[in-house]
Amino acid sequence: MNTKVKNAIDQLLTACEQIENVPTIEKLSLTQLVIGDICSFIKKISRNDAEDRIALFQKTYLDRKWHLDSKKFGEFPCSTEMIAYIDNEIFYESSVKLSSLYLLTITEIGKSYLFSPSDKKDIDAQAFSELIQKINHYFVDCVINKPINDIKRTQLEKKISLEDDKSSKTESVIKELSKVEHEDTLEELLSQLDDLIGLTSVKQEVHSLINLIKINKMKEERGIKTTDVSKHLVFLGNPGTGKTTVARLLANIYKQIHVLEKGQLVEVDRASLVAGYVGQTALKTTEKINEAMGGILFIDEAYTLAKGGNDFGQEAIDTLLKAMEDRRDSFIVIVAGYPDLMIKFLESNPGLKSRFNKSILFEDYSQEELFAIFESLCRKSDLHLDEKAREALIKHLHELCINKPDNFANGREMRNLFERAYSNQANRLASLSLITNEAFLELTVEDFEIER
Repeated sequence: MNTKVKNAIDQLLTACEQIENVPTIEKLSLTQLVIGDICSFIKKISRNDAEDRIALFQKTYLDRKWHLDSKKFGEFPCSTEMIAYIDNEIFYESSVKLSSLYLLTITEIGKSYLFSPSDKKDIDAQAFSELIQKINHYFVDCVINKPINDIKRTQLEKKISLEDDKSSKTESVIKELSKVEHEDTLEELLSQLDDLIGLTSVKQEVHSLINLIKINKMKEERGIKTTDVSKHLVFLGNPGTGKTTVARLLANIYKQIHVLEKGQLVEVDRASLVAGYVGQTALKTTEKINEAMGGILFIDEAYTLAKGGNDFGQEAIDTLLKAMEDRRDSFIVIVAGYPDLMIKFLESNPGLKSRFNKSILFEDYSQEELFAIFESLCRKSDLHLDEKAREALIKHLHELCINKPDNFANGREMRNLFERAYSNQANRLASLSLITNEAFLELTVEDFEIER
């Protein structure tokens, strides 16, 4: 399965289904028209084996309810006139255009065949190029350059008749369509992971997890037996070491490789799960578990749930363990916190230890990595350090890493240091009568509350 094709199709069909919420006189399935176009497009660019290619495409990328008989395919393209009408009449003020999603999907499908070793010899590249240009020119003329009054809509208005309260009816559709956002590809997500400062061993562990899942999926597809491996994780590390960032990336990565359906990250702590009365904790915890279905439930400082005695935290743990057993393939749980406390937490309950058998250690950042984090914060704000500020910061970080306080917050510490320097710079510049552009972009040693 090509991930870019899958993402493009999912976004386009979601948008089409939202459009169909608009009241119509003659109910017409835009989704069905678009799918018919996709199948006709595949037929147009195929020199050989078009029917087999379409059948495989439908099996790989479409829910069975959308599978079409080849006899029902219209002349390509059938849906572009309706899409242009919808973009102009309904989404004329929206940055989201159905035509863009349509063109992206058709393009990604064609590219996937052209770059496939098994398909490219049977694909007509010239036909693909001409069809894409034809569609693009049509949308440019009808959506971008042409006023709505110039569009031929006589037949369309028989199919789509917007009621008097069109604006209120379509407002919700626009809102829903705006949710169809660009999703990063697997390659982009892995690149974001690899670009994180430090965390070398963490990156290796995550890549190993992904490789294991991918290989197991390949085995399953070939009928080879696999061992079921728990996907629940323990993140061990001090504050500010990137645990939440990696968890969020992992949620999106797991969505791309079809381990998770939605890929959202739901962050919780003790206060999000535990209530003050008997029975309420189970309800609060269940609510958060339901919110995390299809994604990852990330429990920070999870050890605070196991205080012993009659504490209601145990009720949260019991509710969580039951959900992990009953709905094991529907969501993933990551528990995180200080290494020593998390180890004690897992050992406090046999059920926890058996379900969380994979731990990843997030080590504190080194002096060089902390400096790189600070510089990255500067770059994001178009700022740089002058030479004296650079020297003072390096010295400060060296001493900080030798004598770390118990509550040292790693990357968060750099964020706080940057925000204080940014605020101090504003105070310093406000007292000047003349401020150059360079002064706005430079942090000096005076902006830092550190020993020089």
